[in-house]
Amino acid sequence: MDKKIRKRVFIIASVITFFLILIYREKINYKDNNDINPIRSESTIVLNDYSGVTMTAKRVADTKIAVNINNSADESVTFGEDYILEVKEGNKWYSLPAKDDIMFTSIGYELKKGSDFPWSTDYEILYGILPAGQYRIIKGFSIELQQETPKKYFISAEFSI
Repeated sequence: MDKKIRKRVFIIASVITFFLILIYREKINYKDNNDINPIRSESTIVLNDYSGVTMTAKRVADTKIAVNINNSADESVTFGEDYILEVKEGNKWYSLPAKDDIMFTSIGYELKKGSDFPWSTDYEILYGILPAGQYRIIKGFSIELQQETPKKYFISAEFSI
């Protein structure tokens, strides 16, 4: 086969492959980050099971949410930048799929007994533009008791868009 024929075969095969990917993209894990329905699952996270640590939504504007985390427990708690968003449909909560290849800054905030911590984020970075609805933001925190493995708990705050 001469070079011209090989080149034509390669170009035709590439074009066909491109069109097949466009046609079947939904079957190869394609998801639209602005659609809250694909690849979601019913929430199984146990929330607010540690008395004394609470989170309240203070402000939701555009794609930003500001919360206040309060610790009235006897121990200090530690949390980071990571969070999860869930949407309510009927009486059930569903985890929203996050955009691929997202990482959080590995930072730890210590919240001592009797203190508050204002925290905010722009959820569009991780979840895209969300339609109107009832949502909740979930943050994990840990407690280190002396000579024990740290225990992980989750708190949530509901908000509407």
